Amino acid sequence: MKFECDIDFAAGYKSQQQISRVLSEQWFGVNGYCLACESDQLFPTPANTQASDFSCRNCEQIYELKAFRIKPKNRLVDGAYSAMISRIKSGSAPTLLLLERTDSWRIQGLTAVHHLFLTPEIIEMRKPLSSMARRAGWVGCNIRLDTIGPDAQISLVSSGVPVDRRIVREKFQEFERLKNIPVRQRGWTTFTLGIIRNLQCTEFSLNDVYLRERAFATAYPNNHNVRAKIRQQLQVLRDLGYLEFHGYGQYRLLI
Repeated sequence: MKFECDIDFAAGYKSQQQISRVLSEQWFGVNGYCLACESDQLFPTPANTQASDFSCRNCEQIYELKAFRIKPKNRLVDGAYSAMISRIKSGSAPTLLLLERTDSWRIQGLTAVHHLFLTPEIIEMRKPLSSMARRAGWVGCNIRLDTIGPDAQISLVSSGVPVDRRIVREKFQEFERLKNIPVRQRGWTTFTLGIIRNLQCTEFSLNDVYLRERAFATAYPNNHNVRAKIRQQLQVLRDLGYLEFHGYGQYRLLI
């Protein structure tokens, strides 16, 4: 894997946004691979395809690439709100690829955000563009990275060092089981998993999760029976094989 971008590909471009797009897509087109299957080649999607930059011709997994000098921690500015919501509800949300680079365009990091962790709850609608804008009325979105659990974020390159592809693919496949949860319910499941992971212990109790009740209530203000929902989601995670129930309100995290 080569970590220096070929600056010559951006010759003739003046906009920093265009330069970033051209260089990041050229680098990933050469070095990227599919996380969902064994294919080591991805292909660019047609120009102006919404919420999609690359796809795998073998398994049809799609990817959306974003490049940064410093990867955002809280909100990721994305494209059209309606396009992303439509993708999510149809079950074709992209896996996000967050590429970090130096000023000289050396790749420092690449993180994949698993597509099944993208739910309507984490997509934030931005204000419509003003009537004076070229695309007046257009509505974009932010992706709330701060509400996505650490399990969703899979490292492909860390501090300029590539992670073994086998490990990356195993981690990605581990969460494909979430496909069994309908989109309208998956947000609760992934949020609960994130809360459990943040306990930072393998063994935990139901009361440990109840202590985070305020976080659930903040994320889902329209739910007025949070504890019952927590118990339901622990059962869902158990049925998916992510948790083991030991009785008397005691659990073990298996991933």
